[in-house]
Amino acid sequence: MFACFPGRDSTEYILVFEPDLPALRKPLEPYRLSFMFYNDYKKQQQMATLTRERDQLSQSIGVYRNWFDTTNQLVTEMRCQVKEAETRETHLKNELKKQQIELPQTNTLQYVDSLIKQKMLDQEGVMKQPRRTCTLPNYPKGNQDILGKIAHLAQIEDNEAAKVISWHLASDMDCVVTLTTEAARSIFDETQGRQQVLPLDSIYKKNLPDWNRPLPHLRNGKICFKPVGNPVFARALLTFPDNVEHCQTVFGMLLGDTIIIDNLDAANHYRKEVVKITHCPTLLTREGDRIRSNGKFGGLQNKAPPMDKLRGMVFGAPMPKLYATFSGQIDLLQQYRAAVVKLDSVNKDLDLHLRSLNTPEMQKKKQELAEQEKSLMLIEQKLGMTPSDKVTESLLQSIMLDTSDTPIPPKRMRRETVKKLYR
Repeated sequence: MFACFPGRDSTEYILVFEPDLPALRKPLEPYRLSFMFYNDYKKQQQMATLTRERDQLSQSIGVYRNWFDTTNQLVTEMRCQVKEAETRETHLKNELKKQQIELPQTNTLQYVDSLIKQKMLDQEGVMKQPRRTCTLPNYPKGNQDILGKIAHLAQIEDNEAAKVISWHLASDMDCVVTLTTEAARSIFDETQGRQQVLPLDSIYKKNLPDWNRPLPHLRNGKICFKPVGNPVFARALLTFPDNVEHCQTVFGMLLGDTIIIDNLDAANHYRKEVVKITHCPTLLTREGDRIRSNGKFGGLQNKAPPMDKLRGMVFGAPMPKLYATFSGQIDLLQQYRAAVVKLDSVNKDLDLHLRSLNTPEMQKKKQELAEQEKSLMLIEQKLGMTPSDKVTESLLQSIMLDTSDTPIPPKRMRRETVKKLYR
């Protein structure tokens, strides 16, 4: 290149590299490399010295700028953390308001701590209240395939419903439910055949009722007749503390579509109307009567005894709803307390960091950066270079100035330098 074009002293030139790659679908932007040309040896030496100073300053300024950029990025991230903590705190405060819990503007943590303590005491009081329990001894769960006795798998809130359903399933209450036939057989052998067992892997599940199926008097979304006595599927009154899916299988098989209704008159009326349109399942009344699916009722066999006659073989009552309410409130208060502590922590961290940016040491670094940028601008003015691509210019100068300790290099060496640039 030098042989074809001798160049003008102290002039900036730009090499433009345009890739010729037909396989590329998108054309690449050309790469531009600028450099200064000198044909005077002494001036070249001066420019080499200035260039070295310029490169040193550029490197130092880059370090400063990277440090300041990192600091600013940290401030941005800390402000984001503060924003997220504020959003979380506000959300939880609104959730507490929905629970009728108002918080003071001052001494919030002390108030929340005392409120949590009080709610826990209230919850403990609810838990200690007497409630119906199943006194039938459960089978030891030494094997993970053992779910337990049927009497312990479900709970029923309503006393009358619990009595009649427990009586209706009296012959099954002592049965141990297992997941596998192997576990059931093991219990059978251990008890010498005296213990009832029910393995779930032996149940034909296609015949099990759909838990979302509507009552018989509802067909295709329409009411066929107006029932009396508040009918409801017996299975809908059950709650399962554990193993919900397995328990639905067990009680779906045992209860089927059995319906609970208020009294015998309401049950007879319901059955008379249902059989006009479809099969009627077994009806149990809250007063303790039973109408079998074949229509038979009456007699001691179809009348539930008083609760105390069931000898503890009755489904227990779940915890009162107030217990769950207290649990939810305590959980919300604990979450809110953690959110307040988090918000205070990130605010303090941000404040401490912002203060560190105004220390004498930080101001000194800012001043040093400003002075170095000013010095760099003066050197670039002396070099007569366009301050565009500083990194590329520094790379070019380092290549060009490798020969600065000798007079103007021979033509062959100049060609090799240009070849390096084109590569």
